[in-house]
Amino acid sequence: ALGADAAPPATVGPLVAADVPGAFPTITEAARAAGDGQTVTVAPGWYREDLVVERGLRIVAQRGPGTVRLTGSRPLVLRGAGGLAGLVLSGADPATPALEIAAGTVEVTDCMIVGGRVEVGGRAHARLRGCWIGGAGLAGLHVSGSATARLDGCAVAGVDGTGLVVSGDARLVATDSRVDGVTGSGLRVRGAASAWAEGCTITGAGRSGVLVEETASARMDHCRVHGSGAEGIRLLGSAPLSAPRPAAATGPGAERGGSGAPEELTDREATKGETTDGEATGVVLTDCEITGSAADGVLIEGNAQGQLRDCRLRDASRAGAVVTGAGLLLLDGCDVAGSGTTGLVARGGARLRVGGGTVRRSAGNGVFASQQTMVELTDLAVEESAYSAVHAGGTATVTLRGGRLRETPEHGLHAADRATVQVTGTRVSGAALSGLHAEANAALAADDCVLDGNGVGLVAASSVAATGTSCVVTGTRQAGIQVGAGARITLRGCRVERTGTGGIVLAERAGGLIEDCTVSDAAGSGLVVWTAAAPEVRTTRVARTAKNGIYVGDGGGGVFDRCEISATGFPALHVGAKATPRFAGCRIHDADADLSLAPDGEPTFEDCVVADVGVSTIPVAGLVAGPLVTAAGGMTAGTMGADGGTAVGDAGPPAAETLDELLAELDALIGLERVKQDVAAQVKVMQMVRRRQEAGLAAPPLSRHLVFAGNPGTGKTTVARLYGRLLAALGILERGHLVEADRGDMVGEYVGHTAPKTQAVFRRALGGVLFVDEAYSLVPPGHTTDFGQEAIATLVKLMEDHRDRLVVIVAGYPREMSRFIDSNPGLASRFYRTLTFSDYTSDQLAEIVESQCRQHEYQLPDVTRNALTGYFDVLPRVRGFGNGRVARQVFQRMTEYQAQRVAELAEPTTDDLLRLTPEDLPPLGAEL
Repeated sequence: ALGADAAPPATVGPLVAADVPGAFPTITEAARAAGDGQTVTVAPGWYREDLVVERGLRIVAQRGPGTVRLTGSRPLVLRGAGGLAGLVLSGADPATPALEIAAGTVEVTDCMIVGGRVEVGGRAHARLRGCWIGGAGLAGLHVSGSATARLDGCAVAGVDGTGLVVSGDARLVATDSRVDGVTGSGLRVRGAASAWAEGCTITGAGRSGVLVEETASARMDHCRVHGSGAEGIRLLGSAPLSAPRPAAATGPGAERGGSGAPEELTDREATKGETTDGEATGVVLTDCEITGSAADGVLIEGNAQGQLRDCRLRDASRAGAVVTGAGLLLLDGCDVAGSGTTGLVARGGARLRVGGGTVRRSAGNGVFASQQTMVELTDLAVEESAYSAVHAGGTATVTLRGGRLRETPEHGLHAADRATVQVTGTRVSGAALSGLHAEANAALAADDCVLDGNGVGLVAASSVAATGTSCVVTGTRQAGIQVGAGARITLRGCRVERTGTGGIVLAERAGGLIEDCTVSDAAGSGLVVWTAAAPEVRTTRVARTAKNGIYVGDGGGGVFDRCEISATGFPALHVGAKATPRFAGCRIHDADADLSLAPDGEPTFEDCVVADVGVSTIPVAGLVAGPLVTAAGGMTAGTMGADGGTAVGDAGPPAAETLDELLAELDALIGLERVKQDVAAQVKVMQMVRRRQEAGLAAPPLSRHLVFAGNPGTGKTTVARLYGRLLAALGILERGHLVEADRGDMVGEYVGHTAPKTQAVFRRALGGVLFVDEAYSLVPPGHTTDFGQEAIATLVKLMEDHRDRLVVIVAGYPREMSRFIDSNPGLASRFYRTLTFSDYTSDQLAEIVESQCRQHEYQLPDVTRNALTGYFDVLPRVRGFGNGRVARQVFQRMTEYQAQRVAELAEPTTDDLLRLTPEDLPPLGAEL
């Protein structure tokens, strides 16, 4: 870095001492007498003289640093290849240089320069080692012209101005140095200059920690900028970002075994220029920390271009990082936390690209893009923002790929004005208002996204054009997808599950295309179409809704082509007054009623299929005869998923599941060894029966109906669900789905009410498994005239009439189930095989908790696992003990206690967030 003209090793020269015979009384006289390349040794003392050294000399304090003080009315000027060591240089005026290096190659070691700056100019090469610069005005060090300077282990402090200034075509390299308590910026690079810092610290700068202007370049590795009075890093201009030539090996990294150059940029937005010496241009920070800035952590303006890699931007009073004007900001693997306003801001015509990293705990938005900006966010996590995690406004173009948006009181992503937003493979959770929200004239496209646990999954408001492809919307507190008045939406291959109200809701005049989608387990209606809304809905499936499957309000319309509606709490279809929907090739099954029609409703039905419906009022002319056939999306109607619910948008019908896969799933259940053996034995018997039938032999008598006897939480429902799927895989049951029922589902409140209720439950279970939990409640002790006896009699007859179309499993406490079987002679002949579900051992309960930890990304160390087993050993097991349910409740309480414990930590680590400890166990006797 010092150039090729470094001075040869110095030889011993004159001595400067006031009381030594033969010594020179002044440094000036000794310097005149010395030969080129000699060392002038200076005895301790205070020398008041103006010194100009034109030749290559070293001036060294005889007794080491701090023993020689040189004061002059003018700066000490060095113009030759030489150096200084151990001197204290006092300037006459803080606003002028105390040391001026004007030419040659100079090394300054262990010196203190006070009362004036160090000026390196011309084509000089200066190297300062272990020096302290302070008490200057305007600047501590100024490198100008075509000079180069290097600081190793130096300190600049107490400057009434900028700590380090690099201008012109000059170059500064600094390692392990610090700038403290300057009133201006810590480091300022301007003109076409460049600076390179490694392991340096800039603390308490009165203005920006680092300021880059015009076409300058800067690189910082492993540096820290803390407590700046304005921005931590401010770029008013810079050279364009570029890659270095492979041969470049200058700078700090060259001496430490590194390449001495940043990795090559591949971003197409960066301009591919190079400096003449092959170094990267622009501003690049690697593994740096910018904390406690009084303004923005990073501010990029004008045409400046900056890249931050693996950096930490913490606790800025304003935004974590801002790029505006025509600037470019690249962030790779950075952590932005605790911003006083927004985490990342892009304005004007700026470009922002983020790869990986996190934006956490912003007091405003996590990411804010406005005006004509272009923003790309890849694998970025935005968490716990006070406003929306990502906001796009103006005409901004924003692209999200991967990553997650989590926990915000507003929206996960908010697109407004005329912004264009593309979201791909992103997970959005915990947004109180909506996961994705587009309004005004914004355009939103979401592909392969998961929207989980938000207020609303996706909102397309006002005149928005939005698309969703292969997205999953689940666990919303309100609607899954909400389309505002006049908006249009296109949904393809989306899955909407477990919504707090309607599944997909279209407001007045809304429209669009919904194709190959599924809506299930909505607490309201599956698909809601309001006045003048007219969507085109194709090959879409609606299942298990608390209200209607499809609700077309007054004056609504639309075309519903080859859709499937099943297992609805209200009639499968509702058509309001003056509504004119068209249903073509639709399939409706397993519902109490297929249609509720307002007096002035005018629906059209063509080639629809209705099966297993209690009351059908769809005109016969609109129906096609024959059995229920393959449903929308290629799935058999009514097929059930692995969790016991209707399969919506999954891999396909249960027939695609192999016996080996299902038996392996059974074997993987915790505990239940005897039950596993009994079920596996039943499967083998049924395989044999199937083979005998295929061979034309008579089948032995066989009852597939079972009694499951056991305490709560011992896995009875889980095994019943698997049993149905196993029978479907064997071809014995058509679908294998599970329908759960209890006394309330089967027993009526008045005469003539019970049989229809029982029949409706039975119809829904045809082709699968009817699971009657707490079956003994149908015959309460001492109530011989209870309607429950009628439910049992109806069930027995239906089992006989449809003995090949379903399996009935009755379940409950062992003793009570014996009483239930004895309550009707027909039960004993149909339920002669009982599977006993034993209580879980303490170790098995601990294993259930351990599986919950894996599922929810918690760690359970061995010490906690052992404590958990001991906890279950002493936990009282009274009648009604919940077994697996209790294990899951214990896990829930452990996570709550852990959350309270970790919240008290000042800076919790990732391990703190993941690990459960013995102290997280709930106290014995605590409510679970």
